[in-house]
Amino acid sequence: MGDLITVRAKLRCEMSVADDPSRPAMVGLEGRFDIDPDLEILGGRDRGMAPTRYAGRLCTVSIPRADMPWLPKAGDQCEVTSRPAEPIYSIERVVDDLPEVIVFYLSNLKAAS
Repeated sequence: MGDLITVRAKLRCEMSVADDPSRPAMVGLEGRFDIDPDLEILGGRDRGMAPTRYAGRLCTVSIPRADMPWLPKAGDQCEVTSRPAEPIYSIERVVDDLPEVIVFYLSNLKAAS
């Protein structure tokens, strides 16, 4: 758990995303940021077309449950502040089935500045 993580609560409105004032930002959480290569093969099963490979990356953050005053949810934002080259991420899925750690699956939201 060597990365510093900031989680910001967001509200999805009809036409935009806004800060959620009922859940203050969690700044300086210690967690683990993981990047795994993700290789998908698209197509190639019909009409004689050759399969196409798509390479991406699967990013997750793991944070001890005891360190968080509230549980993030899909749509909240996550920033790995100890790695300034990383983009700001949107939390896509929260896995909270482990008693000590919560895992967030992330997708790129905004490029690093």
